[in-house]
Amino acid sequence: FVNATMNFQPQPYIIKATHVSGGVARVYNNTYSCFKYCGDKIPLSPIPLDEAAARYAYAQINEDINLDYSSLGGELQYKYITPHIIFEEDIISGGKTNTDVTFWWLSGGIPLFISQQCGKPLEGEHGFQKERIFVDTQFRRTPIMFNRPTCADMVEKPKSWEKQLEVMKRLGKLFPREVIRIDVYGGGDEVWFSEFTFTTAGCWRTFQPIVTDGVLYAVQYNKIPREVINADFIQKVLRDDSWVSVSLDNNGSHLTEYTGVHPSPVDLCSRLQEYADKAMKETLFQSCIEEAKRLSSFPLRCIVTHNNRLVYHSFGLVANELDRVSANDNVIVCLEGYRRMQGQFIIIDG
Repeated sequence: FVNATMNFQPQPYIIKATHVSGGVARVYNNTYSCFKYCGDKIPLSPIPLDEAAARYAYAQINEDINLDYSSLGGELQYKYITPHIIFEEDIISGGKTNTDVTFWWLSGGIPLFISQQCGKPLEGEHGFQKERIFVDTQFRRTPIMFNRPTCADMVEKPKSWEKQLEVMKRLGKLFPREVIRIDVYGGGDEVWFSEFTFTTAGCWRTFQPIVTDGVLYAVQYNKIPREVINADFIQKVLRDDSWVSVSLDNNGSHLTEYTGVHPSPVDLCSRLQEYADKAMKETLFQSCIEEAKRLSSFPLRCIVTHNNRLVYHSFGLVANELDRVSANDNVIVCLEGYRRMQGQFIIIDG
């Protein structure tokens, strides 16, 4: 592997391994740089494409080609990928896409939601490091967050959006019983396939809201009729505000910092769990979930916590009770409901 090898390929191009995540290098304008999860001694800033660059490239390739990536994080599928190093066209530097990779999440073969780069890279930064937004298949923003911060402003719909959606519907047929992320570059006129991802972020990260994972599971295992699964359904589930936690101090005053609306009981109970000490976390969560099950048939579910969040009242409100409360904010509705009725009193600290 010598400098002539690197000069043989038309620029710009990418060098990367097929059986690991990372070690990605770019050759552009007769420079070499490794920019994603590279070895300690590999230069991250561009250097001239000379014999030194070839030695650095060889060192990174040699490290990657001998790496059993499946041993690092339990992503066992990597063990069954034959190690290869590929040289491929760099469509970002080549101007064929103006965003980094777009992530499409599918479950049961159905495209559900999408993550797209929204933050603009500064000098020396790369797109994969920047903020991202999540949208539905109609390119409407969703409240999902995962692994990266989000942007305050919405971004422009890509010209290739409908083409991306059609590609996803076709590829989804290959995975009728799987949860899969399909990665493409679509920040231009065309759609460029990147890869299939089965274990996003090595399964080390959690979606917010947590119910996002529940949607993937429910669709995969046919817990939801397929005829109702569309962009409107995704928005309705993720933006549900009918699970309400209200926190009061020992004097009954409202603690706004511990109060909020949630799209699912798991999101609500996980939030309550954050405020408990380590010994009480699991007890608090399980008790909260049991109460949530009891309230599941109500259109509005209220859990009011106080006494250091270890004592709570839980109750549901039905339509005619909601009609008697003038405020539209569900937190205020639950507070009013709490004053009007006595919820079931639970002490979970013994």
